[in-house]
Amino acid sequence: MNLLENTIREKEELYKLAVKYFQNINSEEYENIMFDKIVPKSIAILIDHDFIPTPCIEIKLELQNNQIKVGDYLLYIDEKKEFLDEFLF
Repeated sequence: MNLLENTIREKEELYKLAVKYFQNINSEEYENIMFDKIVPKSIAILIDHDFIPTPCIEIKLELQNNQIKVGDYLLYIDEKKEFLDEFLF
């Protein structure tokens, strides 16, 4: 199967993987964000990026507090689901 087909088929597994990585980030960063909910927002296949090896998968989670967005978490993985990079903002 190709990257697109695998990504579509494994959508829920990819969101769970992103939550797992998010929960394992530096505890100081994690504790500085006041949130009560993690919302899966998007999964994208990147084919060209300035500083992330491509092709890869970008998984976006939105952090909310009282249904208001307070931050985003982006996880980048390769097609083998191996970690490439992450951003919390």
